Amino acid sequence: MSRIGYNQLSAAEKKAYEQFERAFNSCSSTVDSNGIDRNVDVMKVLQVALGDNPQVIYFNKTQIHISASLFGGKQVHFSGAVSSSQARTMQKQLETALTKAIEEIELLNPLSNYDKLICIYEYLQDNVTYDSKELEACCRLGRSVNPMSHNAYGALVNKKGVCDGISSAFSLLAQRMGFECSMVSGKATFRTSGFSEHAWNVIEIADNFYHIDATWDVNHKEQTGEYSYEYFCVNDDSINRDHDWDIKTTPVCSREDISFYIRNRCYANNLSQLEEIFARYAKSKQKVVRAKIADGIAIPEPEDQYLGQKLVNVASSVGRYAAIKFIWNKNSRCFYAKFD
Repeated sequence: MSRIGYNQLSAAEKKAYEQFERAFNSCSSTVDSNGIDRNVDVMKVLQVALGDNPQVIYFNKTQIHISASLFGGKQVHFSGAVSSSQARTMQKQLETALTKAIEEIELLNPLSNYDKLICIYEYLQDNVTYDSKELEACCRLGRSVNPMSHNAYGALVNKKGVCDGISSAFSLLAQRMGFECSMVSGKATFRTSGFSEHAWNVIEIADNFYHIDATWDVNHKEQTGEYSYEYFCVNDDSINRDHDWDIKTTPVCSREDISFYIRNRCYANNLSQLEEIFARYAKSKQKVVRAKIADGIAIPEPEDQYLGQKLVNVASSVGRYAAIKFIWNKNSRCFYAKFD
C-alpha cells in the first residue's frame, strides 16, 4: 500500500479515504457515506484510494455508482463484487503471480532503483498484452466485457489488461520491491482522437516524484517488438503534453534525471547533439535507435521524415547503409528507429 495519494488530501478527504480502505479490507460491496463531510468529492477520494491500493480486485471498477441512502446520505456501490471465498481465492492467485514475477525480476540482479524499475517495466512489456477488445467495448458499448482487465489480477494472472490494470500491476510490483507508488486517474489521447479516460503511475524515488505510463510503452513494444521507455520517469511538463489530471491529487513531478534517455545519453538539447547520438548508434552496430529531443528545438517539417532522413544520412556517413523503419512521437519528443 502507498500513501502518495493519501498525502495529497485534506483532513476531511483523508477521513473518507480511510472509510474506503476499511471497505476494501472487508471486501464490502457498499460504503455508506453518511460519515463523510458533504463538501468532499466522494468519487475523487475513491479514485485516490484505489490508486494507492492496487491489490483491490474483488469488484468491477468500471461500475461504481452512488445512490441516496435511507437516512438522507449517500451510498457508494461496488458492482460485480465477488463472494468472500472467491475473493480469497483470487487474492491467492494474484499473490502467486506476483511472487513469480518478483522472482523473475530478481534473477536479473537489479542493484539500483533505476535497474529495479527498468526490470519491472520490461517484465510488463514481456508478459502483459493490451486488451484491445476491452477498450473497444468500453468505447462502443459504454460498459466493460472483461472487468478483470481493469485491475492487477487481469494483468498479472490473466496476462491481459487495459490502462488501469497495467498501472495497478506496476504499482503492486513497485510497492513489493520497496517503492512508494500510486496510480493516477485522468485523461489522455491514447488511441483516440481526443482525450479519454486513462490511468498511469506516480512513483517516489529518493524524495523525488516521477510519472510512469507503462501502458503506452507496452503498446509500443507490441507494435515494434522492442522495449519502449518513452514514458518512463518523466516530469509534469513532459507528460502534460498528452495527459491531463487533477494536479491536486499528485505531488509535483519536476525532474527527469532518471529517465531512460538521460541515463543512456540519448537526450538531445540541440540538433548537433542529435547527430552525435545517431552517429554513436550507427557506429555501435545496434539495430535499435532511441533519442529524445528537448522542448523548443525546432525540427524542419515534416518532422518525422526529417529525422528519419537525418539518421540515414548520418549512418551512411560512417559506412552503415541500411533501410530503416522509424516512429516519431511529437508529444513525447521521442524518436525510435530500427535498421533492417
